[in-house]
Amino acid sequence: MRSLGMTSQGIDTVTSGTGDDILAETVEIEHHLHNHEYWWGALAAPDEDNAIEANVDRPFVASSGDDTWGTAIPILGTDDVPTHALDTFHDPHVILVVDTEHATPYRLRFIWGTGTSGAAITALQVSEFMFMATAGPFNSGVPVIITMPRIAVGWKMWAQAWNATDTSEVDFFYGTHGYLV
Repeated sequence: MRSLGMTSQGIDTVTSGTGDDILAETVEIEHHLHNHEYWWGALAAPDEDNAIEANVDRPFVASSGDDTWGTAIPILGTDDVPTHALDTFHDPHVILVVDTEHATPYRLRFIWGTGTSGAAITALQVSEFMFMATAGPFNSGVPVIITMPRIAVGWKMWAQAWNATDTSEVDFFYGTHGYLV
């Protein structure tokens, strides 16, 4: 029997399956589905050291370029604690878009790393998704699952927006949960 192997960044290798491998994967999936989730908005002046605050009135605001990516904004700083204090990784996996400037398609990209946002983009430490501001869950205010790997606690995260209109803004909160390893 063969199974997918687990690493601290998720499933990424194939190993010969044993009962222990399957059990470890099952525990990992169970933890992902049943966990302690935390939601974050922006500090009054987010930076690369401190960016998050538990609030419902100050979303992160990313501004697009002219049919390209806008400037990367900090959404998690090196001193932020996004989950339990003992967690070593966290999984930013859900987003709530609360406002957009235009009723047109948007792309939103999350970036993570220890250096600059530019270095992280070059290293392909990005995950992006698209949404239509007037369609589906985004119109109804329902949080939407996003896909990205686990991020080490102490790493920085940024967000960038893309819209066909220059400086088009998207306002959002995000949710994450933690892992000990």
